[in-house]
Amino acid sequence: MQKTKTMTAFFGKDTEFEGKLTFHENIRIDGHFKGEISADGSLIVGEGAMIEANMHISSILISGEIHGTIIADDRIEIHPAGKVFGDIRAATVVIHEGGIFDGNCRMHRAKEAGERKPAPVELDGYSADAAPGLGTIHGTLTARENKNTAEPIKGGKVSAKCKGFAEKNTRTDDSGYYELTDLEDGRWKLKVEAKGYEAAKATVEISGGGVYEHDFEYP
Repeated sequence: MQKTKTMTAFFGKDTEFEGKLTFHENIRIDGHFKGEISADGSLIVGEGAMIEANMHISSILISGEIHGTIIADDRIEIHPAGKVFGDIRAATVVIHEGGIFDGNCRMHRAKEAGERKPAPVELDGYSADAAPGLGTIHGTLTARENKNTAEPIKGGKVSAKCKGFAEKNTRTDDSGYYELTDLEDGRWKLKVEAKGYEAAKATVEISGGGVYEHDFEYP
């Protein structure tokens, strides 16, 4: 029912990079990047981030601003604060209310997951696996409609508790997406509650900050 992915690298709000970025895992950019991106992994563009680049990636979640062409093997998702100025191509495209897209859109079939291979993040020869002091947990809440289709659950309550720290709470958006930020190191116990479904629980351990992905799917 549940899947957890760990973020390989995190580029914070005060970072600025220019060049070619290549990776095969999952990273998040909250700063400014200019150049070219080629990746088999997933990219999260945080709110306030600015990217000026053409890119070919697996999937991307956009809450910042992008200028350039985006080709995604799987999914492009533009959140309410997201802005994309350029052409996009993906198997799945989701634009939330408030998101801005100015360009042309084309669709294609999804790439097989088995074709992807893990590797470190590289930026012009620089290998990065450092994470910020505080962690983030994000993911989606969906319900399996049939063998091939899972529908997002909107408005589900997601809470996180860790001994010694204040409880964190959020709700899923129209696409079933949630995000919990500013989490200290420790074992965070997640609980999901949605109308018409039993509560679901999971534990995500944060160590050294970073970004972690955990999806909930009801059968």
